Amino acid sequence: MKLSKTILSFAVAGAIMGGAVTTASADTYNNAGQNSYNTSYNQSYNDQNSYNTGYNQNYNGQTSSNNTYNQNYSGQTTTTASTTTANSTTSSKADAVVSLAKQLATQNIPYVWGGESLNGMDCSGLTDYVYQKAAGISLGHYTVTQESHVTKKAVSAAQPGDLLFWGNEGASYHVAIYIGNNQYVAAPQPGQNVEVETINSAFMPSFAGHVNG
Repeated sequence: MKLSKTILSFAVAGAIMGGAVTTASADTYNNAGQNSYNTSYNQSYNDQNSYNTGYNQNYNGQTSSNNTYNQNYSGQTTTTASTTTANSTTSSKADAVVSLAKQLATQNIPYVWGGESLNGMDCSGLTDYVYQKAAGISLGHYTVTQESHVTKKAVSAAQPGDLLFWGNEGASYHVAIYIGNNQYVAAPQPGQNVEVETINSAFMPSFAGHVNG
């Protein structure tokens, strides 16, 4: 009987030991599984970080692209501003030319061949005088010479401040200043004063020209 109890005690102890071993093995397995899960989680987290890094790079690239766009837009703004300034300057000169030409037409300035002063002017003397005083541009005192200072156009396209020419290109014989509304200021001929005249078919200009500069 004592021997049987001893054997039974050893068996129980063995079972317990076996259970402890089994329990230890399960814990080890569970720990290993958790470690494996943690490893996978960490790897996924690292992948997510990698994704975020890529996103940040793309975002930064987009920002860089926007900066480039802003630079181009700024350049465009500068260009537009420069063009606007040039057009405003041209318009301002044309306005000054028209204003002075109209003023001279009220001062009873006689036609004087070769003249270019308030005491008397011929046609090219008038245009040169007005452009020098109002716009700071010297056209020269001769109709053909003045042709070389303009960009030629049709009479129908004339704008206030443009010159009107009579005669063939390179052989013009008369010139005047267009002031708009189908009118111009001219020093017509001996016996007449500088005056405002209206374009008509009886004495039609041959071509017009926008003064360069």
